[in-house]
Amino acid sequence: MVRYKPIKLPKGVPLNRVLDNSARELYKPAIDKLFQLVPDAMARKIPEANVQQAFVFDTICRYTKGKKAPKILCIGSFEDTACMSLKAVGYEVEEIDPSINCDLRTHFMKPTTIKGSYDVVFSTSVIEHVTLDTVFMAQVSALLKPGGMGITTCDFKEGWVPGDSKPDVDERLYTQHDLRERFLPVMSDCVLVDEPQWDCPNPDFTLIGIYQYTFATFVVKKTPRGVAK
Repeated sequence: MVRYKPIKLPKGVPLNRVLDNSARELYKPAIDKLFQLVPDAMARKIPEANVQQAFVFDTICRYTKGKKAPKILCIGSFEDTACMSLKAVGYEVEEIDPSINCDLRTHFMKPTTIKGSYDVVFSTSVIEHVTLDTVFMAQVSALLKPGGMGITTCDFKEGWVPGDSKPDVDERLYTQHDLRERFLPVMSDCVLVDEPQWDCPNPDFTLIGIYQYTFATFVVKKTPRGVAK
């Protein structure tokens, strides 16, 4: 396995956060590593958005350090440089994507899919394209084993409501209410890994010069059944 040392997170910096310019600076070593591992794929990406894949890559490497053969599922793996880079450093990653095999619902319903068996389930900038997003997140939680980690990044804009401007490819932009009040309640036995810092009054990402928003992370851990949230 190729060596990668996760970045040192400053005290008080959570995994649940917005991925703004300060995050781009913090995760620059991970971004650089992705360029080293999968340069052609990275060259096709929007530079300011690469912080999402860097965050996912770094967080999975951090969480699985010392684990032998962790079982990892990537949802939406097509052209996902986090997934590609994890494989490049030696991880085995199970991949699902409608472009290559199936979507999450189809995978979830397969008799060969073992619920409660994954150490990590992750999706990078996928959930905003999903119509039934709470069903998606409930299925993610059902796939995780106790102690397993769910890692999601999403397009985020506090105060956004249906009808507001958004990229055409997105079903919606997310808010703190969505993450706390819509996602967590449907994710059985899952808790946030830390206290989030999702405040972002001045989002600093602009898509095609029109849509201004940011990215947020949503990182949960599956608790043993019966442990209080």
